[in-house]
Amino acid sequence: MTRNILPSLLALAGFLASPTYAQDSTGTDAETESSGPNIAEIPQNRNYVAVVIGLSSYMHLPDEVELDYARSDAAKVADALKDNARFNHVYLLGDGEASRANILETLRTKVAQVVGPDDVFILYFVGHGIGAQVGTPYLLAHDSTLDGAEQNALATGQFAQDLLTWTPAGTAVIVTDAIHRNQLDGFYFHGPAANEWPALGKGTMVISSSASQTAAIDGRFGPVFAEGIGGNADSNRDSLITASELFTFLVNRLSPKGQIPVAAGNFDGDMVLAQDVKPVESQSSTGTASNTTETIKVYPEYEIRKAKFVWEGGANHLVQCREIEKPLICSTSCYEWEFKAGPCELKAMYEGTEFKGEVVVLEPGKYTCKRSGAEIKCDGPL
Repeated sequence: MTRNILPSLLALAGFLASPTYAQDSTGTDAETESSGPNIAEIPQNRNYVAVVIGLSSYMHLPDEVELDYARSDAAKVADALKDNARFNHVYLLGDGEASRANILETLRTKVAQVVGPDDVFILYFVGHGIGAQVGTPYLLAHDSTLDGAEQNALATGQFAQDLLTWTPAGTAVIVTDAIHRNQLDGFYFHGPAANEWPALGKGTMVISSSASQTAAIDGRFGPVFAEGIGGNADSNRDSLITASELFTFLVNRLSPKGQIPVAAGNFDGDMVLAQDVKPVESQSSTGTASNTTETIKVYPEYEIRKAKFVWEGGANHLVQCREIEKPLICSTSCYEWEFKAGPCELKAMYEGTEFKGEVVVLEPGKYTCKRSGAEIKCDGPL
């Protein structure tokens, strides 16, 4: 199917509930029946190949537009692909390694040697993009310049042709987290959204971290993508990650925070992106006579670099985050550094009485905490 998806949650639900689509010879969308992917139909010895690019700093851009989390997000995604999604060829290019020449050489030589028509290929890019608002979008490599982007950046039109030529995978996914708030002397960094890429071949999906010219938050998308492709997007627990499962997971996790990913391309929802995955969350029997089950919460293993806790009222504030030995003592605000994502226990005194609560911290940012009824609750970052 050829489609652009700019989902509200209602539209997303309709897309996922509908049968899959295939493009017929007239170029129109023809509805076909689907019973979901069949693992027996996946080619044996299929290669799963990825190039992951993370750019926090740039050779020719000032420090003020550096990204705090791009390189570390890329590393999380690469680890998830290798360790959880069972990708057998993963090439990670960060900062100085991600020059324009090196990116193209990696695709033209290393990837081209291992990927074929039965295989899956993912290109993941987190960094800066420019030009989408004027119809000429580029992804910026480490050595790109703003005034010379035509020569030293990655124009999506030519880059798309190169990908089709050098990486002839039967299933291909391009993922860009390249729309950021940063601006330099009035020059805004707007990278390509999924629906701003040129037409691509059959079996190709493009995902962007947010919609066209809409700011994505630095550090928000990468950990969610890593968790999803690594197993948690496997909603029916068949050890496969499909296109619809991954996109559903991304939207469900990100849209409540005001960031809605976009998908486009020529693909169907049952297209398999990863196999033999192991979801983080599992169910275990309680052993009771009723044989009921309870969900065991297992939190992701990535680190939160920094979280700020701001308190509205109360005194003697304490924050105890996951795998931090001693509680953090706060006045009206405090910072917790480098801790595992997951629950942080809260305590504070209000009018001489101790109240408790918990906040699940899955991303960096500011958490505003206050008494709410008989417990403490926090609002997470927007």
